Amino acid sequence: MNIRIQMQSDIPTYEQIKLQIKAQILSGELNADAPLTSMRQLARDLRVSVITTTRAYGDLEAEGLIYTVQGRGCFVKGNPEMVRRQYLASIDRSLQKIAELGCAAGLSLAGLQERLAEAYLKQEEIENDKKNGGNNS
Repeated sequence: MNIRIQMQSDIPTYEQIKLQIKAQILSGELNADAPLTSMRQLARDLRVSVITTTRAYGDLEAEGLIYTVQGRGCFVKGNPEMVRRQYLASIDRSLQKIAELGCAAGLSLAGLQERLAEAYLKQEEIENDKKNGGNNS
């Protein structure tokens, strides 16, 4: 599990941890039932509070990406494709809401697509910065 934290980032540390583990699970880099680094060890490795890693793991468990076995640790849940489908359904709901707001604001489809493309490229840049340890900021 490879995680890099940007201390100067506007994104909270627990969220950076969560997003990077989530990306590794959904990409297949972390396989089903693979053990995750313990919360204490991850906190030591990243030089953050155990509260921070506990929150990240708790959020991942709430999202259905990992599970905990008492006394053994946290593991990747068995069906990342199901989780991916859930994300896609959430995207569809969000896009419907965006379409409603766009129509209410009088935006054309092209105007809405342009705004989505800008937001996507901005997010892609943020993700690349995370992968590169924030060296592009």
